[in-house]
Amino acid sequence: MVPELLSTALSALKGYMIPFALFTAIGLILKGRQAFEWPLELLRSVRSNLVLALVNPLIAPMIMMGVVFSRAAYDGLGLPETPMSFWTHFPVWVTVICWLIAIDFCDYWNHRLLHAPGFWDVHAVHHSDLYLNWTTSSRMHILEVVIMQISYILLASWMNLPAEGVGAVVALRQLHNNWVHTRYDFHLGPVSKLIATPRFHHWHHADDPAAYNSNFANTFSFWDVMFGTYRVPGRYFGAYGFEGGPGNDLIKLIVWPYRQWLLRIWRQPDPEPIETSPL
Repeated sequence: MVPELLSTALSALKGYMIPFALFTAIGLILKGRQAFEWPLELLRSVRSNLVLALVNPLIAPMIMMGVVFSRAAYDGLGLPETPMSFWTHFPVWVTVICWLIAIDFCDYWNHRLLHAPGFWDVHAVHHSDLYLNWTTSSRMHILEVVIMQISYILLASWMNLPAEGVGAVVALRQLHNNWVHTRYDFHLGPVSKLIATPRFHHWHHADDPAAYNSNFANTFSFWDVMFGTYRVPGRYFGAYGFEGGPGNDLIKLIVWPYRQWLLRIWRQPDPEPIETSPL
């Protein structure tokens, strides 16, 4: 069991080789030798993010239990699903685009949910990175991974898409997610209202009240345009994250949501005594 879990974790890390090479090359083009001047805070951030990328797959059995339960519940309730025969009329590239758009729509609303009270304590782990970099995309609490995976399996159960091309969608989405977390100020002008860019996502991570609850899309920023949450007033020069967060402390990152929930319960004031009418 242990060797299998370690193999899963190492396989997850292998997926970082391509983005590491790609974003290092981009850094060299944009910054030259400065791209290799890594501040201590950046190194601590990368360490924490990569350790979480290792730890989360080790808890994969718990994720699979949630996924299997979700699928079984969907089937047991007799909820509708698209007939597989429906997709035979379309080429693979059409089904890939349909899945990409559908899963990103799901992500947009998942993301808004994760910024709601209670759920924010889970998602705050991701926002705790004060030194944004492409590995920040892996700074996710296991509970967030579970929420996202369950929503994906429910969506997949309804759409009933063929498996062809799904792997390509996963790889492209991951690479794009790495890209939008880089510190480089990439912007595509009007196209940024269609596709998320680093500048777009910088404002989402901004430690600035004016930017809160904006830019929720992962891949297609037109969801934010459509639902009124798009905000890219210009280049962002401020700080990232939020004050009082877990920083790069691995233990705090893992226990953060549970700690916050317990503190909130502990700090709840006693209920006001109920006044009764005298007899």
